[in-house]
Amino acid sequence: MKKIFYTLLIAAATGMVSCQEFLKEENLSGVTSENFYVDAAGYEKLVNSCYSSLRDIYKTDPKLFAWGTDTETRGEIESVSGTVGDRVVRATQLNEYKTLSSDNSGVDEIFSGLYAGIQRCNTAINKANGIPGLTEAIKNKRIAEVRFIRAYFYYLLVENFGGVPIVKDEINTPITHFVPGSEQQVYDFIIEDLNASVGSVDITTTEFGRVTQGAVKHLLSLIHLTRGYKTFAAGTDFAKSAQYAEEVIAGGNYSLLPSFADVFKSTNQRNNEIIFSIQFDPASLENKTIGHGQNLFFGWRIFREPGFYDGEYAVYSRRVSDFMPTQFLYTLYNTAKDSRYDGTFLSQFRAVKDDKLGTSVIKTGDLRFYFPYPDRPFTSQDSIALKAANPNVEIIRFERWKQDFQGVGGALKFPMINKFFDPLANFPGNNERAYSSTRDIFLFRLAETYLIAAEAYFKMNQLDKAAEKLNVVRKRAAVAGQSLEITPAVVTIDFILDERARELAGEYKRWLDLKRTRRLARAFEHNILTKLANPAGVIDKYYLRPIPQSVIDRDTEGYPQNPNY
Repeated sequence: MKKIFYTLLIAAATGMVSCQEFLKEENLSGVTSENFYVDAAGYEKLVNSCYSSLRDIYKTDPKLFAWGTDTETRGEIESVSGTVGDRVVRATQLNEYKTLSSDNSGVDEIFSGLYAGIQRCNTAINKANGIPGLTEAIKNKRIAEVRFIRAYFYYLLVENFGGVPIVKDEINTPITHFVPGSEQQVYDFIIEDLNASVGSVDITTTEFGRVTQGAVKHLLSLIHLTRGYKTFAAGTDFAKSAQYAEEVIAGGNYSLLPSFADVFKSTNQRNNEIIFSIQFDPASLENKTIGHGQNLFFGWRIFREPGFYDGEYAVYSRRVSDFMPTQFLYTLYNTAKDSRYDGTFLSQFRAVKDDKLGTSVIKTGDLRFYFPYPDRPFTSQDSIALKAANPNVEIIRFERWKQDFQGVGGALKFPMINKFFDPLANFPGNNERAYSSTRDIFLFRLAETYLIAAEAYFKMNQLDKAAEKLNVVRKRAAVAGQSLEITPAVVTIDFILDERARELAGEYKRWLDLKRTRRLARAFEHNILTKLANPAGVIDKYYLRPIPQSVIDRDTEGYPQNPNY
């Protein structure tokens, strides 16, 4: 039952305006946790709000997970309310790194949003023992669910910011100073939370969307994999990562769908491959409209072209190029063999209204834009034949699939990532706070579990097992009659990152992948704008974000900034 999760009546601080307030509860309409969360029904709403806080991280544009990578860059940043303002500044800083500063609004938003979610989780954990009518079994299960969510929030914090304050308790009074823990301490706390969670959550659930053992084990696998790269890694981290991934795979509760494209059908969001997703049930959204924009971010403004219009949302919707695929991403696919190219990208666009292109008449359904496969020949004769059959078509070749600003020389038109398309999303308008997709955002799915296992086995130098896991994913991806099978000899960390890109394009994981594997240099090679801004390449500073200036300014005893910011 999706709708159970997102009734939010009490909100922890939803914006960090000061360090004193970043974990302070916001009292709405005189309602407090003391007078509302006093029975089992009220407590369930508190737990629901912990789930809801995941939305706050992903519902606008999850900037820190996409920009500045080898597969995603920034395109044209649209003005809001008549001005581009801070939107271009934050995008440029996060994508190109060189000018990234502590007053970047994207950095501030995620820091505050994650701690707001942590405060909700702390409140739920703190209140659990005093709730009349809450059975011991339900209490333990809900605490375990909340500890999983809290652990995930701390994972996002520690990977982006390094050592951060470990706040375990509900905060009801202003605190003017926080001391960051070390990265090692944060990881120890994450694993402590997950170890406490895994035995108390359900193995399966009839309430799709609740945390299950599979979700906890998937996250444990990711956490041990990530910690395994650190200087403070435990000697067993990679082995534990593989073990937890294998337990999810062997558990029998999840399975790869036969078709990659079927995973992303808008009518198939509760499929057997999904281990954990952020739910956006329309009945529970703010004002019944505010969803997210994953369906829009990876495109370009086709609505400005003849044959299309601003306001259409049933066929293409109002796409924007906030997270523009890099040319490098397209080159990773063997399009004749790998179904994921067509399952990910939309390469042909047809007019949605009658119109004119100069003196030429456009009819609804006419082919208007065509993007040839980047790895297959498309000859001048092919071009002549296509134009003869479709006189209004514009053929845009691979060399132009890049920005048309800063001297890059592209068309700012490219095959759009289309696997998140939501035919039920309302027209979003020119407002980043009013995105309207109500499709779930997949956080964990079984294909990634296989890829995590492959990476763990690679790090243990068990290349045969790494190849075995990769081949499961690649077998599903293969076009009928084709093979994508690989041998252990080709398995490297870069091959694994390439495979993750092919499988997980647009799923808000890429920066974390490059951070974990210390491969940010790939962005400085394949992201044109990042490379232009940094001719000397990546430096260690870029593996962390700056601590928000608002935190430093309002900490009464001095909060340390990350190195070289």
